[in-house]
Amino acid sequence: MFYKALAPGCIGHGVSFADAAGLAAQYGFEGYWFDAGLDFVGDPDKVKALLDRHGLRAAGFGLPVEFRMGDDIYKEGMAKLPALLDFAEKIGAARCATWIMPAHNSLCFEENFELHRGRLQPAAKMLEDRGMLFGLEFVGPKKSRLRAKHEFIYDLDGMLGLCGTIGTKNCGILMDAWHWHMAGQVFDDFDKFTSPDLIACVHIMDAPLNIPDDEQEDSVRRLPGATGVIHIDEFFAGLAKIGYEGPVLAEPFEKFLSKITFEDALRITKASIDKVWPE
Repeated sequence: MFYKALAPGCIGHGVSFADAAGLAAQYGFEGYWFDAGLDFVGDPDKVKALLDRHGLRAAGFGLPVEFRMGDDIYKEGMAKLPALLDFAEKIGAARCATWIMPAHNSLCFEENFELHRGRLQPAAKMLEDRGMLFGLEFVGPKKSRLRAKHEFIYDLDGMLGLCGTIGTKNCGILMDAWHWHMAGQVFDDFDKFTSPDLIACVHIMDAPLNIPDDEQEDSVRRLPGATGVIHIDEFFAGLAKIGYEGPVLAEPFEKFLSKITFEDALRITKASIDKVWPE
């Protein structure tokens, strides 16, 4: 069964693991999604001990490489990646994920595809060598891909195609309920997952009422279960159908959460997850 994990950044707080671990456990989270740049410093044994003390799983971490910009920035990130992956391996974090922008101002589809394949393949191979899954997130809303000249991957088929071209056995999807819905995916699309390991991580949330899907803004969301626009019951049923057993994070982008204390934001978020969680 999949499990509830916390990522402070997903609820508007840049809190370190050291400061968040106790509250995460107190409010019933079972895992923690790390910010590698913030948390993968110092002694990994101390991080592992803190995980163990609070009964938390190392759910995973975001790819700490900026691959969307110039070569120098990309190469700098890749040079630092092995040490960060060593840290992740020592604390038991075996899932990594990142997102893919659905459009580009200067690169046509074919050029952008080759850029992503070429830049993500080395990272995917490093992760594979350490037994780690690598999830790529497609960005589904139509308005998100209208902001740049050239459309790129924005749905499940396209992202599975990129994963296949990258060619490693660990490359799959970061499954986001918002993007799943906005890209027009349906329950039967879960049949395209031939293994639960094709999903590295899951995000849940809801969407505002009375806005057509094509007009939804990616940055304007709601807490899970707030409106019922996102068919979260069906989404969870699909995850269960394919046997997914990884972390589930709330990513509501609710602005008010960043303006209240971290503990209050955590408490409200956990209550919203509990509201929609399958029995």
